[in-house]
Amino acid sequence: MKDTAYEEKCRHSSLYIPYTYYKCVIPNFYPCVPLHFHSEFEINYIREGRGLFSCGGHSFEAVSGDIVIVLPDRLHSIFSESGEKLIYDTVVFNRSMLCGSSEDRCYAECLSPLFAENTALDLPVTEKNSHYPQIREAMENIMSFANENSGEGDLMLKSELMKLFWLIIKSGAVSCDSERKISDKNILKAQEYIRNNYSSELTVKKLADTVHLSESYFMGKFKEVTGMSVMEYVSMTRIRAACELLANTDLSSSETAFEVGFGNLSNFNRQFRKAVGYSPREYRKAMGAHCALK
Repeated sequence: MKDTAYEEKCRHSSLYIPYTYYKCVIPNFYPCVPLHFHSEFEINYIREGRGLFSCGGHSFEAVSGDIVIVLPDRLHSIFSESGEKLIYDTVVFNRSMLCGSSEDRCYAECLSPLFAENTALDLPVTEKNSHYPQIREAMENIMSFANENSGEGDLMLKSELMKLFWLIIKSGAVSCDSERKISDKNILKAQEYIRNNYSSELTVKKLADTVHLSESYFMGKFKEVTGMSVMEYVSMTRIRAACELLANTDLSSSETAFEVGFGNLSNFNRQFRKAVGYSPREYRKAMGAHCALK
């Protein structure tokens, strides 16, 4: 069952209009896009400036002309670099825009892998991509039709999204290791245990014992499946929970820290700034401005 404790509360789509277009300027409109995730796809097209992006545990720089595609349920954030103005277009759209069924070969073989937990994109998409000219043209059309916000435009928008992902896949920017057992039951059980018990004291030994594995095997397998160490995952889970509390409650920073399992306020502040780029107090202010804008 999907854990929704850390999901962004702002809704970007509806059944009638399954997408939203944003013209974004950092820091003019808001200081940053803080760490969050949502169930929709997100496409960012950099117009001017230089930004620091984090997506799915990877951090990278994106400049004018670059494209950043965020798959559903991937933790991500956006910051301008050294206060430089970052101007970009964003379309956040529901997966229904990529319509199909398991009986449809196109959907089953090409589109459904985009929803898989072990799918990765080569980001950002830059002019080094072999299909960049066509991808950039598709991006211009996507932003134009999304901004048009009409029924006829929606038809063309769906067409251009299909074209975009065809080009992305054809260029080799999508990878999926079919041999990697993301669904390893022991690791899934450990992740679920962490999500349900992050506020309590957690150690590698305790978690390994919970799934009946040796510490050394558990640590290696956890890293293989999730791409991060056990304690990094614990810290990330706690930080995401803290983000939720800071955005939606009046708890102080210290109360939030202890609520999510940090026994030391200084460590919480340090880990939070490292992961999010802001202090807890700055994050609360930035998240309030971000949701207010939307």
